[in-house]
This record gives sequence, structure tokens and C-alpha cells, in this order.
Amino acid sequence: MEREDDVQLIHKILSGNDAAFSALVEKYQKSVHALIWRKIGDYHDAEDIMQDAFLQAFQKLSTLKNPNQFAAWLYVIANRLCIDWMRKQDWVRRQKFVMQSLEDTPVAEIEKSSYVHHVSEQWETESTEHSHTLVKNLLKKLPERERTVVMLYYLDEMTAKEIGKFLGVSVNTITSRLHRARKRLQEDQELLVQEVFDDGQLSENLKENIMQQLENIRDKFDSFMKQAKSDPTSGEDILTEAYNQIEDALKGEITPELVHLADEIYEYMGKLGLEKSVSLHRRYLNVASDNKERFWSHRQLSGRLAMLGQNREAIEEQVRFYRWACEFMSDEYVLETLSTLNHTGCWEVEGRIDEWFQLYDEASERLENPELSRYARCDFLQIGSEILRAYGRLDETLLGMEKLERANGEPDWEHYFRFWLAVRTNRLLVYSRQEDWDRFNQTLTEVRAFVESELEKRNAGHSVDLGNLAWAAHDIGCCLVWEKKYNEAKHFLQIAIDLQNINDYGHFMLAVSIWASENNREKTLHHLKVAQDIVLNSWNRGTYYHTFLGTPEFADVRDDREFLQILGQK
Repeated sequence: MEREDDVQLIHKILSGNDAAFSALVEKYQKSVHALIWRKIGDYHDAEDIMQDAFLQAFQKLSTLKNPNQFAAWLYVIANRLCIDWMRKQDWVRRQKFVMQSLEDTPVAEIEKSSYVHHVSEQWETESTEHSHTLVKNLLKKLPERERTVVMLYYLDEMTAKEIGKFLGVSVNTITSRLHRARKRLQEDQELLVQEVFDDGQLSENLKENIMQQLENIRDKFDSFMKQAKSDPTSGEDILTEAYNQIEDALKGEITPELVHLADEIYEYMGKLGLEKSVSLHRRYLNVASDNKERFWSHRQLSGRLAMLGQNREAIEEQVRFYRWACEFMSDEYVLETLSTLNHTGCWEVEGRIDEWFQLYDEASERLENPELSRYARCDFLQIGSEILRAYGRLDETLLGMEKLERANGEPDWEHYFRFWLAVRTNRLLVYSRQEDWDRFNQTLTEVRAFVESELEKRNAGHSVDLGNLAWAAHDIGCCLVWEKKYNEAKHFLQIAIDLQNINDYGHFMLAVSIWASENNREKTLHHLKVAQDIVLNSWNRGTYYHTFLGTPEFADVRDDREFLQILGQK
């Protein structure tokens, strides 16, 4: 039952229930403290190290492959921290010893320092021997065949295939022996650990202190993100501080939590951050704890390469990513490897866009899998259709929209609106390029009616989804700008901005509409500046300058000093 209790608690923690971790702390704190106290010989320092052990366990919990082995895994973390503590103490003593003048140091003090150094070395030796004793006692409980396999697999780090070849048996046989050995050890390891380590009394507030430290770590990061996003033009110091902290942390052991946090911060650090992210993911792929983490890291790596304009490398990584997912991941994940818009630009630059579509067609066969989730199916169809439209394959785009409409199903689904709006936005853009104005106006009327109806509900005091309303108004406003219907476009874009002011592209498109219809310099520059300032990511700070140059409505002010200054050009 205790093993099942650990598993249940760990599942709760990984699902977001942090309070469940306090139960694990309460369950193991005495035995962990006894372990540390025995190793370092200091009761109060043992409390501090124990708290660090639980903090590390919490931070690395997602890396634990087998929740049944939590106890042994926790003791390994504690043991490593003990060794680090003893090494640090030894280093401090040696530094103090060196810094002192030997002439001014009494002989007795030198002898004492030497003795302490000797004891520290003994502690470390005894710690290692103690760990070896524990492992030996556990292994004694296994039959010889299973013991050999476990030692080769865990201590010599051989794969099941390599062990099979070494022993002259099949991989299935090795896997079976490992399974039986793990089952035996799971039954015995915690009892043995409890027998080896003494118990002790702990401070009453110890558990509360550990949970508070975990909460502080999370709060610190949350407050950083809020402050950085609240004022994009004055967050550089915060970003620099966070960047420096991450760089220091990455000098040590890589953990999933650390990598995810680093990746987020790097995203806001411009080209340097993107380059750092590429190096980080190439490093992390070699040590990632499971295939879900590898999937995420592969995806981030290919995306960062694309953003850096390293087109060939981005293409190679995306193909590698796709083939890897085909071998190790479900169809849902395979489809996601191609559901990224910014990759296709790399293929186009290299003159290989047809190869991408071949890959897309190959992946599309997986849509026949009845076990595929509705979201995965819809997401793949939406992104694929948008890319087809971008490259002029309009009939295929409409066919994809029909499939998406059918897959989307009924309006009670939580993601229904996203795909409903995507279908109508893409149809508007296709009908415009085909100059099919009857179907264009019919679709436009449908989306316009939705916006006006939701606004009426909101004004009457009824509850509406403001996010859905804002994006519908934004999309219809953009379509109207592209059709040069500027006055109506202004109406809908203003609605979108009033509801969701952080929409940088909405501000840019409103600036286009205002300049084209009113030629109002002050209002146009205001919205251009807001669009420019909202872009947090310094790597994209020049985005709207390039968009400005390519916008026909601004052809008469492309050399205007005031416009260029607003867009960050000196």
C-alpha cells in the first residue's frame, strides 16, 4: 500500500497539486534527516541539507522514471548533497589554512586543521562505502541471473541489447530479468533503508519551511514575468538579472525545470538568447529524462534555428525531428512536428517547399487513425491549410477547411471557436484571391453578425467570452484592411484593441487604416508606437519596420523621419 500511496501522491503533484508534496515530506523527513545526520555529524546542518534534498526532489520530480522508486531516489539526492557539503567544508578549511600565515599559526591549530581534513576524507570514504554496502545488501536479495543483469544495466550503464549480446541471450530475456529484479527490490528497498538509518526528532516547522521555499521559488519567477510584460520598454534590467541567474544555474546539473525556465528567458534576449537556446537544447537532448521532454526540446531547437535564419540547419532538424517522432511517439505528436508556420519559410528560401508538402502529405495519412484526438486533428488541418493558402494552393486550402469544419464538430467543445474562426478567416482570404465576392460577403456577414451579437450581449450585462470576441473582431478587421475597406476595418480593430490592448498587430493594422482613410499623423504614429512597444522580444523589435516598408498604404512616408524614429530606426 505504501508504494501505491507514493505513486498516487506523485501523480497528484505532477498534476499541479503542490500540497500533496507535504505528505511525502512528512513521510520521509525523519529517515532522510537521520541519513544526513549520520553522514555529516551536525544535527542542524543536517536539517538544512534535508530541506535542500526535498527542494531538489520537488524540482526534479518529473524526471523520476518510476514513482515506485521515490524513496531510494530521494536518498540518492540526499547522499549527493552530503558529499557536496563535506567537500565544501573541506575546501573552506583548506582556504582558511592557506590564507593564514604559517608563522602566526600555532602548531596545535595546524595539527587540528590537518586532523579535520583527515576526518572529512574519512567521512567521504565511509559515505561511499556505506552506499556500496546498501547496494550490496539489496543485490544479495536477487538471484544470480537477475543480479548480473541489474549490475550491468545500472552500474555499468549497458543497454539491454548490449547485455543480451554480452551474455548471449535475447533482449526479451534481459528485459524480463530486469522487470523481475525491479519488482523484488521495490518490495525490500524501503524496509532495508529504514533498518540502516537511525531515527531522530526534527524541528516542528521543518515541513512548513520546505513548502514555503518551494512557493517562494515559484512566486519569484511569476513576479518576474508579470513585471517584464507589464512595461515592455523598461524591463531590460529584470531580463538581464534573470539571464545572469540562469547562466549561473546552467553551470551545474541540468534539470527539466531549469531548461524550461532558461528557454523562456532566452526568448526575450534577442539573437544572443536564440543562440543560447540552440546550444542549450542540443545539450539537453542528450540528457532529457523522457521522450516527451525530448519532443519539446526537438521542437524548440528547430524553431529557434528557423528564427535565426539558419535555414538548412532548421530543415535538417525538422526532418530529424519528424523521423524521430515517427519512431518513438504517437501519431498525435507526429502531426505536431509539422504544425509550425515559421518553418516553411526556411524550406522556401532553400527552394525546397515542394519537399515540405511531400512531408505534409505523408503525415496526413495519420489523420485516418481513429484514436487521434479531435484537437490534434483540427490543429494539423488548420496549420496545414494556412500554409497551403500562403503558397497559392487555394483549392486544397478550401478542401482542408471542409475537413476542419467536419472535425470541429459541435459548439460545446472548448476549442470549437478557435477552429470555427480559423475556417472563416481562411475562406475570406481565399475568396478574396479568387475574387469570389459573393461567398466572400456571405462569410463576412456571418463573422460580423457574431461580433455584433456578442457586443449586444455584453452591453446588456450578459456574460460573453471576451477573448473570442476580441479575436473575431481582430480577424474581420484585418480582412477588411486587406480589401481596402478602411472605415469599417477601423471599427472592428478598435473593438479588438479595447478588449485586448496587448494585440500589437491590431494596433499596426489600425494605424494602416487610419493613415489610408484619414491621413491623421498623430493617431497613426500613436498606434505604430504602441505596436512597436508591445513587442517584448528584442529579437523581433525590428519586425514592424520591415512590415511598414512592405505596406502599400505607407508608400508615401517610407522615408519620413518621424515614422522611422517611431519604428526604432535612427
